[in-house]
Amino acid sequence: MSKILIIDDDTFICEILKKQLSSNGYKVETAFSGKSGMEAIKDGQFDLVLCDFRLPDTDGLELLQKIKAIAQSTIVIIITAYADIRQAVKLMKMGAEDYITKPLQQEELLALIRQKLTQDKLEVRKKQDHIYTDGDFIMGKSDNMRSVINLSRRVAPTNMSVLIQGETGTGKEYIARFIHQHSKRNNKPFVALDCGAIPKDLANSELFGHIKGSFTGAVRDKEGVFQQANGGTLFLDEIGNLSYDIQVRLLRVLQERTVSRVGENKAQKVDVRIITASNDDLLDEVNQNNFREDLYHRVNEFKINLPALRERKEDILFFAKYFLSASNEELELRIDGISADAELVLQKYPWHGNLRELKNVIKRAALMAPGQEITKDCLPREIVYPSDSDVNSENVEIGESKLKDASSEFEKQLIMRTIEEAGFNKSKAARLLKIDRKTLYNKIKQYGIEI
Repeated sequence: MSKILIIDDDTFICEILKKQLSSNGYKVETAFSGKSGMEAIKDGQFDLVLCDFRLPDTDGLELLQKIKAIAQSTIVIIITAYADIRQAVKLMKMGAEDYITKPLQQEELLALIRQKLTQDKLEVRKKQDHIYTDGDFIMGKSDNMRSVINLSRRVAPTNMSVLIQGETGTGKEYIARFIHQHSKRNNKPFVALDCGAIPKDLANSELFGHIKGSFTGAVRDKEGVFQQANGGTLFLDEIGNLSYDIQVRLLRVLQERTVSRVGENKAQKVDVRIITASNDDLLDEVNQNNFREDLYHRVNEFKINLPALRERKEDILFFAKYFLSASNEELELRIDGISADAELVLQKYPWHGNLRELKNVIKRAALMAPGQEITKDCLPREIVYPSDSDVNSENVEIGESKLKDASSEFEKQLIMRTIEEAGFNKSKAARLLKIDRKTLYNKIKQYGIEI
């Protein structure tokens, strides 16, 4: 019997829906606020949560984040008014399964719930739950990952700033969320910002907010991520990409625990726990004068080094099978497993892109599989024969030769190899090739290099 939780402050609607769903064979509980709904979820496992977008003590976005933080596999359907449909679509992109608009049509709702709670989908989710060994983080079974989890559990209840270092695709944001979920702030927001993805001229606004008219294009007041994360945790990914002047302002905010929006003299107190991450060794960046030493010590109260996938080979097949299960659900496939020859290829490949690369390869292979299993022939050529991508540039010492000296084909191979050597960190690759990031991006586009 599938278990459903209804969260809505309208007690009349709750009772009607509970009666209807119970009569159709579902076990139903109700909650009339976000707080009581989260208490119910913590006390028991639900297959599906039917949640009103507007609640007296929270909204759909915050509640969705909290639900997914402790019950990743639970299906969430949002109840919304027509005026909030755009928000509902945004929530779906962030993990909600679907939405339904008011006034509720009971037959339509029942059909949607039946569709989401088919036995096949529940079985896939239950299999995933065996892999999600703590919250929504896939630990694997290697000793070095278990060590990372133990460190994360130890630092989580404190307010210490945490620096997570590891190659791209190793799961740095998952560790940050894991720490937040096990902290005393887990009922407050977790806000993540990719510092490498924001334009330099907008970094101030993204971090600290702005007021209307403070610069061209500022048509309304905006909160920065510090205000959004107030009381909770702020995760700054790729912090090493922040410019020097932004580093100076960030250090001041961390020291004084106050923040002023762009164009505003008034300072606002903020209570935020900082977790940062970097693909590069930030201490090396400090020694090269690319990162402020005082800021480094401020964010590095506790460091966690996240191992690359090739350093925990016993996890490769574990994750491959998980990603296959997820691909089956997403692509509506029924691939039963991975052949022995394909498993051997997966275990031998160095996985410079780590879990992100493995996930993409398995998803593509599942789509290409002619039968009920992934075979060696389903895998990309560069995975089966990894030496092919290095053959034209293997004997070139990275950093010794400028990119302009290479022929077109050689140039492409050199770029690909350098990006891999840099752990898929394009800023680092550009420095090794002695070009700027814009030139590197243009070359990637020119040669059709897939990253």
